[in-house]
Amino acid sequence: MNYEFKIIVFSEDADFSISLATECNKYGFLLSFIDKKEEIKEEVDINIIIVTLIDLNSKKYNPLNLCKTIKLEHSIPVFGVLDMFSKKIQEDAKKAGFDLIFTKKMLLKSIREVVIHVSNE
Repeated sequence: MNYEFKIIVFSEDADFSISLATECNKYGFLLSFIDKKEEIKEEVDINIIIVTLIDLNSKKYNPLNLCKTIKLEHSIPVFGVLDMFSKKIQEDAKKAGFDLIFTKKMLLKSIREVVIHVSNE
């Protein structure tokens, strides 16, 4: 199968990761779970549309700093996901450079539409 879209994920939420993998598999999207920002360069392929997905509820890393670094070093879209909507987290994420912010549930419901939208950009 020829993949055209890849999602690079920073999340330690096992339930979300399993659900995301199921949805991505359903539509044929590539999915990479990584732990370190240095691993992104190994995932970048000029023939594939790539976005990064960062869990804004992470306790393992600073999502806002991670977004800034990814945007600066790789110039790829960065999406944020959170467990429950929070106006404060959303505002902070937008200031840090996140392109889109979703609740995890909303992203899982609309992953196909999001990918189609990003692919058309």
